[in-house]
Amino acid sequence: MAKFAPQTVLNMQNRIITSIFCATLTIAAMAQTETPDSIKTQDLDEIVVEAQMQRTSPTSTTFIPTVKQKNASQNAVDLLRQMAIPQIKISSVNEVVTDNAGGEVAIFINFLEASKEEMEGLRTPDVKKVEYLEFPTDPRFRGAQRVINIIVQEYAYGGYTKLTTNENFLVGFSSRNNIFSKFSYKKMTYDLYVGANNWNNHHIGNNVKGIYSLKDADGKDYQLIRTETLDDSHYKQNQYPVTFRATYASEKIQIRNTVGFTHLDIPVYDQRGNLTYQPGSGQNYTFNRSNPNRNNSLAYQGSFFFSLPKQFSIDISPRFNYTHSNDNLSYSTSNSPEIVRNARENAYNYRVDAYLQKRIGQKHTAMLGVNGGDNINRLRYSGTNSYYDRFHNAFAAGMLCYNFQTQKISLYADAGVCWEGSDINGEKYNDTYPFTHINLRFSPNSKNAFSAYFQYATNSPGINQKASDILQENEYMYITGNPLLKNSRHVTLNVAYTWMPTNAFGMSAFSNFVEYFDRQIIIYEPYNNGQALIRNYYNNGNYIKEEIGLAANWKLLGGKLQLYASPKQSFYKSTGIYNKLYNPFTITAQATYYLNSFYFQAYYQSPGKQMFTSSPQIYKDRNFHSLTVGWANSDWNVRVMAANFFNKGWNSADIFTESPLYTEYRENIGTSSHFRINITATYTFGYGKKVQRGNEVGEQSGANSAIIK
Repeated sequence: MAKFAPQTVLNMQNRIITSIFCATLTIAAMAQTETPDSIKTQDLDEIVVEAQMQRTSPTSTTFIPTVKQKNASQNAVDLLRQMAIPQIKISSVNEVVTDNAGGEVAIFINFLEASKEEMEGLRTPDVKKVEYLEFPTDPRFRGAQRVINIIVQEYAYGGYTKLTTNENFLVGFSSRNNIFSKFSYKKMTYDLYVGANNWNNHHIGNNVKGIYSLKDADGKDYQLIRTETLDDSHYKQNQYPVTFRATYASEKIQIRNTVGFTHLDIPVYDQRGNLTYQPGSGQNYTFNRSNPNRNNSLAYQGSFFFSLPKQFSIDISPRFNYTHSNDNLSYSTSNSPEIVRNARENAYNYRVDAYLQKRIGQKHTAMLGVNGGDNINRLRYSGTNSYYDRFHNAFAAGMLCYNFQTQKISLYADAGVCWEGSDINGEKYNDTYPFTHINLRFSPNSKNAFSAYFQYATNSPGINQKASDILQENEYMYITGNPLLKNSRHVTLNVAYTWMPTNAFGMSAFSNFVEYFDRQIIIYEPYNNGQALIRNYYNNGNYIKEEIGLAANWKLLGGKLQLYASPKQSFYKSTGIYNKLYNPFTITAQATYYLNSFYFQAYYQSPGKQMFTSSPQIYKDRNFHSLTVGWANSDWNVRVMAANFFNKGWNSADIFTESPLYTEYRENIGTSSHFRINITATYTFGYGKKVQRGNEVGEQSGANSAIIK
């Protein structure tokens, strides 16, 4: 993975005022020169001045949300969904924002990074515009390749508090509640976020049919079909995040410090069911799996931006995460001994990013970037197997970046070198590699934009893929990692065309290509003289993914009706020991109607289909469909959504794995695709003479775990 991922404002009010002023001067001049006896009066057609609500440029695509869209939105992600921006996609399940190729899109509010939870506290009526940027050179974006920057109105002083409640019915207990409060005075802003997220349901787990190629006690080959059928399950989760943030902002300085704590407790995670074997005695057995766990996380993130003399600027961003985890797994069957796997872990992640930028004239920008960090894990297993692990995974990188920009063309190019080093219980691996990104964007006018993107970078395996511990999964399957697992390289080529002829229509056509070379992949090997199998990771074969698609939105009836559709055809190819082709088609569609203070929305997403990069798996989930009715005013936003009312049962996804020694059919059981009623309400009240809103703080993540799953 590459460690570097490396404003034109339409002021409608000013335009209207200017137009009125010019028209007044014209009328006055005509009145002064008027000769009523010789010139007949004539009625003139009304002139309507319409602001440009969406436009392209060499550096960005800018969208101005309508009043209807802002009033119907409960948070920032919801606003992006209401706007139906053609360059991005939003997951219906977890609300993750990506580009059309599935790549990461960083979310910023007023040039400051925001998490998904932070965006939940945003008061959408304060949003002035939304920008989609590709490879922005502003160092405050920290080298992000693609950015959504939400520009929010700033005020002198005051504050507001926002309360949000989200409840799901018919799927067990599912509740998300949070309070966000902001207070601003002069150049300082203070944010406080407190959340309570609770789940309690009896529909979680898997039905698994595994076909094992084994050897019997005499060394003869045979196939065993092992089937787990879920009968009962119980899952409880309680999560309590608290985050505080202080921000200092002036014309040339932005300083932000954020600290957060999250308690996550899963006291119950039980699964029970039937177990059968073929060939076998015909007797049915039972299995029990329990995996309660708990972790506490502490996070710090800083941002220090300074605008310096002579067109220099610098941004330094340190971050630190710590997580303590207790993970307890027990698995037993009626015909085999219990497997116990208790894990205790202390995980530390730290990282520092620094970017120095120099603007040269009006067309050129140069930037130097450096970053580095380390992931440290101290992990102890007890139970059936006992291990004590000490893991390090460090990196350091540097890059040079150049940007050329005119009124129609923007060219971004960078080149850098990264070093990675891992130490897995004394087994060391080092890799030094180059990386580069090139992005060209041509915008002949405010309605058309062409872009092309090339990347050469590296993918690094996670620490849990490199751990050498051997852990037992069931009576015939063991799992481990490979400390000598190598990084894999990849190339990416994307092209896109964006067309926005009017405020009523916008579209983006795209094509993406990515190829991973000698990628990390899951393999299954004989274990215990072939009487069992062990899952491991090796470098083998290439992975190719191609996509072609279109995303378009269309506003009708003066903006009251908004339609959106995005069809996509994908082509997957895997080489090496897993030689496989897969060519799925997917589509997403949405219709929204605004009626005064009410809004109505219909949404459909076809079953998600993909072939995973690091495993020979074909994944297919179920469709997601919903009908939503909402009402909003300046303080309240209340909505009711009925989702997946045509779906039967609790199946959420099917996963098919095929390998030389092991084939698996897995049916995921969960609530994500089941019929449910969702009620969400937000209430916001302000205090003080003026309010500063935007860039809200939220839940902070902990350190990455090395526990093998």
